[in-house]
Amino acid sequence: MAADRAQLEAWIAKTRRTQQLMIRALGPAAILALALLVVSRPIGGAACGIIGMFALFGYWITNGHIQDWEQQIEKLERPPARVVEGNRLRRERD
Repeated sequence: MAADRAQLEAWIAKTRRTQQLMIRALGPAAILALALLVVSRPIGGAACGIIGMFALFGYWITNGHIQDWEQQIEKLERPPARVVEGNRLRRERD
């Protein structure tokens, strides 16, 4: 599915908002998990591990999407390549 620049930029903006929402939600959850760690080590440790995995994998996945969409935008902006002198490729200039 080919998307245009405006759609890709909208997806990037929405994904950045999702990252900010994760930060706002996981920050207090991490503080609560640390407090729980003081009360009960096994439960608090499990809570810290779960929160850490959500933070790590959530950021990793959303950042991967953003990078992919930015690469697609760069690809849209590049001029088409044309063959010059055999196998060498050269970009057309406007």
